[in-house]
Amino acid sequence: MSDKDQVKPFHAKNTAPGQEAADVVAEVLQHAAEREEAAKKRTGPKAPPKWMLPLTANLGVLALYFLIAQPDFLVLNPVEDVRGAVEVDQGARGTVYAMGIVPVQNFQRDNGRLPESLAEAGSPLESVGLPVSYSLRGDSAYVISVMIDGRELRFDSEVDDPTIFQGLIEMGG
Repeated sequence: MSDKDQVKPFHAKNTAPGQEAADVVAEVLQHAAEREEAAKKRTGPKAPPKWMLPLTANLGVLALYFLIAQPDFLVLNPVEDVRGAVEVDQGARGTVYAMGIVPVQNFQRDNGRLPESLAEAGSPLESVGLPVSYSLRGDSAYVISVMIDGRELRFDSEVDDPTIFQGLIEMGG
């Protein structure tokens, strides 16, 4: 072989064999040394400020005092309904009219029949939280009954006029 056949590719380095491996090992060792040095410089989590311990102790003592002594300013007064029985009854009638009677009448007008339940009519009356009862009387009449403060508020479509029931028109006036 002549010197022309011994031509190296342009990317070949002029280094001794094994030099690359030694360079890689040197870089790995240098990186490990840097990591070890950085780990020594790392600090742990900060301790709580000095004022935190007395504050926590005082709040704990205050909470214990409130638990044991129960001062008057911590006792809550129950909410009292200041409305009279007539106002409560009138409000309940308006609710039954708007959320019960009107959806049933609209359902009957649109479908030509009474709904099987208030939910079918799209009435949210049952979800208000009052004990509500809805029953059919034949094909053209229904009864909606609501219990309010131990009294039954009842609407019978055969007997009662919805506007009078709601209180929009006074009886005899």
